[in-house]
Parts: sequence; C-alpha cells; structure tokens
Amino acid sequence: MMIDLFSDSKNPFYKFGDMIFLQKIARSEWIPFIVGRFRDTGKFIEDDVASYIADRVENHPYYVQQLSQLSWFRTTEKCTKDIVDSAFEGLEAQLALVFSLILDNLTPTQIGFLQAVANGETCFTSQDVLTRYKLGSSANVKNIKNALEKKELIDILPDSITIQDPVFKHWLLTKY
Repeated sequence: MMIDLFSDSKNPFYKFGDMIFLQKIARSEWIPFIVGRFRDTGKFIEDDVASYIADRVENHPYYVQQLSQLSWFRTTEKCTKDIVDSAFEGLEAQLALVFSLILDNLTPTQIGFLQAVANGETCFTSQDVLTRYKLGSSANVKNIKNALEKKELIDILPDSITIQDPVFKHWLLTKY
C-alpha cells in the first residue's frame, strides 16, 4: 500500500520523496533490548531466552515486542523457554480466528501456494509442487503470487518468497 502511495502517478504523493526499505531488526539488537526491559521491572531473562523470543517470530518487530510482553506477563521472577512457548501458543490461539478469516477469503490454489511457501518450497512450477499443493498449471503460479502479494500475505524477493506474518506461517504449518 505504501509503495503504491508513492510510486503510482495517479496518487497525490507520487515521487514525494525517496523510498527507503528497512530491514528487520537483527536478533543481536533484540537481546539487550528484551533483557533490559525485563531487568527494568525486576524480572530476569537470560540472553538465550531473549534470543529464543526473537527467533520464534523471525525477528518481526511487532511480534518480538508482543511475545516479549506476553512472556513478561507470565513471568514471576525468571522467564524460561517454556514460558515463551506458552506465550506463543496463547498468541497463536488469539489470532487463530483472524487467520481462519484470511483463509476464508482465499482460493484453494492460493492456500496451497501459502502452504508450499511455509513448507520451504522454492520451485513452484515443478510438476511435483504443482501436484502436491494443487496449484493448477505453472502459468497459474504467477497469478497466485501476484494476488497474494497484493493481499500483503507474501513478500516476493529476488531470491525467495516469504510469508509476511511469522505467526500465521507457524499456524499454517501446525494448525491448518
């Protein structure tokens, strides 16, 4: 949406300024942030558990903070990986209805494509992938990718395709 706002000549902010694409915050930056916030409130979390929080949500800034907060709520003195896992399960359960509604608005081939991405497939036009995930023809894959990118469910990068929401990805892999 933001790209369209600044790159489509029909929009009032067309070429209004330079577009800068931000990378995810590195796990090494999250660790002292999480540890410090716990310490500031009299609770303790080890570096490896703080790292585990960032890893569970693929360094997604919103989810790192949300999972940290949910873990903090469950912690009396010292946060553990079990507490983080419990918080993650709670987060996933809280979002399950939203994820179900997302899938309700997708075609079976779009859902199949998301499952293929979540499972780490890279050659979406191979006969094996087309058949296993019921994607239809190889010509259909381009349309599926474009539709899912427009719905902001995937990112198409030069060397890979990723699901934008890491909790949604996990839910697809484990609950759907």
